[in-house]
Amino acid sequence: MISVYCSEKLDGICAAAIIFRHARFAKLPAHFAGFLHPDLLSRELQDISTEKNKLLFLLDISLSPEHLPLLDHISKHNKIVYANTTNPNSVKPNAKIFDQHERQSSAEQAKNRFLPNDPVSAQLATLSHEYKFWKINDDKTLRLADLIASGHNPLDIITSLSRGVLWNDTFQKTYDEFTIKKNAALEELMKTIIIKTHLTYRIGYCLASPILTPTDACEKILNSHAGVDIACALHRDGKITFRRREHPAIDLRELAELFGGGGQPFAAGARLPYQITKDNLPDTLFKIEHALRAYFLQGDPELQNT
Repeated sequence: MISVYCSEKLDGICAAAIIFRHARFAKLPAHFAGFLHPDLLSRELQDISTEKNKLLFLLDISLSPEHLPLLDHISKHNKIVYANTTNPNSVKPNAKIFDQHERQSSAEQAKNRFLPNDPVSAQLATLSHEYKFWKINDDKTLRLADLIASGHNPLDIITSLSRGVLWNDTFQKTYDEFTIKKNAALEELMKTIIIKTHLTYRIGYCLASPILTPTDACEKILNSHAGVDIACALHRDGKITFRRREHPAIDLRELAELFGGGGQPFAAGARLPYQITKDNLPDTLFKIEHALRAYFLQGDPELQNT
C-alpha cells in the first residue's frame, strides 16, 4: 500500500495528485495518509513511526538533521520510496529516491520523475510552480489555493486533480462561501498593521485571522502598503511568516532561523511556542524586534556602536 504524505499547500497537494495518478496507471493501491507541517514535523514523524509495511511518499517536505533518527526508525518497518523538497538545505532522508531542487516545485519534480509526458501532470506542475514562486498567470491557481485553505476534504481535492478535473460545482460552492470570509479577514488584517524599520528595510507586521494562509496575509500587506519591503504575518497559533518584494537582497530564511524556522530566500516562516493574541501582541513584537535588531546589527558595523 502506497501511503502519501504531503505539505498542506498547493504544491504538496498537486504533487500528491501526481503520485495518485501514477499509482492508478501502475495499478497500485494508494491512500492519502495526511498532511505534514514544518513546525510540527517531529511530532508527525513520531506518529508515522508506528506504521508498518507501508510504501511511503513524503512530498514537499524539508527535513532537518534532528529528523534523521525518526526517519531511520520509520525505515526499519517501512520503505520510504520517494521524498522531495524545494529547500536546498534539506537533509537527505533514507529514501530510495530523493529529489531536491530549489527552482522546481515539488509537483514539477514528481511529474519529471514519474509522469514526464503526461499532460495532466504537466498542468498540475505548472499551477504549483506559479503559486510556489509567486508567478501566478492563471486564476485557477489562486482558486485551488483558496479551496485548500478553506479546509475542504483534501482527499476529495487530490482525487479530483489526479483525474484531471481541476474544478467542479462542489469546489465552487466551498470556494464562494470561503471567499466571503476571506475578504472580511483581509480587511481586518490591515487594521492591525505596525511598521518597523531596520537599516533600509521596512517591515510590516499584521495579526492574521486563522482562515488566512501565510501567502494571502503577506501578499495583502505588500499590495496594500507600498512602503513595506518585508511582510510579517503573525498567526494566532504562533506561526510567523515572512515574505518580501523582489528587490530586497535579504535572505528571509535567515530571519526565520532566528526563531527555529526556515524556508526560501523570498518566503520563510517559524512558529513561536505560544499563541499570539491581541493582548500579547505588543510583547510578541518586542521579542521579534529584539531578535531582528541583533541580526541586522551584525551586518552593519556602523550600527553596532549605536
